[in-house]
Amino acid sequence: MDLPKLQLRPQLNGYGVQLGNDVITTEVEHGMPRQRLQSVGVVHRVSPTYRCTKAQYQYLMTFLRAYRAQAVMMYHQFDEIEPSWYECRIVSDVSVQHVGYQVYDVSFDVVAKSTRHNIDQDLGFLATYEMSQGEQDIFFNHLEKLVNQDLPNATRGL
Repeated sequence: MDLPKLQLRPQLNGYGVQLGNDVITTEVEHGMPRQRLQSVGVVHRVSPTYRCTKAQYQYLMTFLRAYRAQAVMMYHQFDEIEPSWYECRIVSDVSVQHVGYQVYDVSFDVVAKSTRHNIDQDLGFLATYEMSQGEQDIFFNHLEKLVNQDLPNATRGL
């Protein structure tokens, strides 16, 4: 069954995220701390604010009442470069502020299920970043030129 999706996007101004950490750290008296993986499936925490018109405010309040105490899908940006949909739960009271004529700021605390990452893909990204010194676009443009221009020009006479 698909979870209901909140069709509003949070404000990015003041958007702060506490990323879940799945590592337990034990400080020692001398030397480096000891660390181990705690668990899989840690949650991220965020307190989004939604600036709403009258119609959006009515939609948001209705959505929150209809799906209270349930998991829902919300659009957030956590540890990825682009925002995407995450399974979330609202874990606080809802705060509403009137900021203008029929304009409302609505905020609440959310926990979101983290997504699984492909560690091989992450290692590939790290290697590309290090080889290109952070200029991946330039690196891949050279590769594209090699394949699409230089190689056909070199093999034209064969």
